Amino acid sequence: MKTEIKNIADELQLSSMAARDWVFQVIRTAIMRGILPGNMPLRQDEISDALNVSHIPVREAFRQLEAQGLVKIYPNRGAVVAALSEDEISNIMDVLFLMEKGALMAAMDNINDDDVNDAVVAYQSFFSEQEKSNFDRLNLRLHMTLYASSDNAILLSLIDQLHANADRYMQYAYMSKESAELLAQEHKAIVDAFVKRDKETAVLLLEKHFEHEKELMLNSPLVTG
Repeated sequence: MKTEIKNIADELQLSSMAARDWVFQVIRTAIMRGILPGNMPLRQDEISDALNVSHIPVREAFRQLEAQGLVKIYPNRGAVVAALSEDEISNIMDVLFLMEKGALMAAMDNINDDDVNDAVVAYQSFFSEQEKSNFDRLNLRLHMTLYASSDNAILLSLIDQLHANADRYMQYAYMSKESAELLAQEHKAIVDAFVKRDKETAVLLLEKHFEHEKELMLNSPLVTG
């Protein structure tokens, strides 16, 4: 686990981010990728050592993660990765679909040729990626690219937050070649409708995509029941 967190830290790099925000992104990514599964205790000492930072940005990151529902902090027990039940996953996906449907419809009223090109590039990045651990990031990038022209920063922020909670349950699906190929096909169909400015078809395809993703998530061995 320590090695995998270090790898994520190297991938994200501290660069110009504040230490707290960097630690937050590293732990958040580790949770989303299933490296830190639900109910796993988060030890400040271990994370501070792995990331070569003090306890202060780690504690601050824990509080940020708690605000997003990814971590629970208990008195005299410390921080634990939050686990989602089947009902919680189902509810999140239902809400997420409604939000993404609204974002897609709003975006498609405003898209131009640059938006279309951005969506095609985002899909190509997802389709051509060979490293499965990157699928979650590229999947989210594709979705957010489709909604960028909605011009609703609050909606996009909420979508991002719900993806952080739910996407960790997709990791096992990405490991399956059959599932990964089918998800790529679904993405392509949505992007094709987006390129054609066919809002009705795009929304219908997005709904089918969500139904499939929900089914895959509920079958994940990470689900607590």
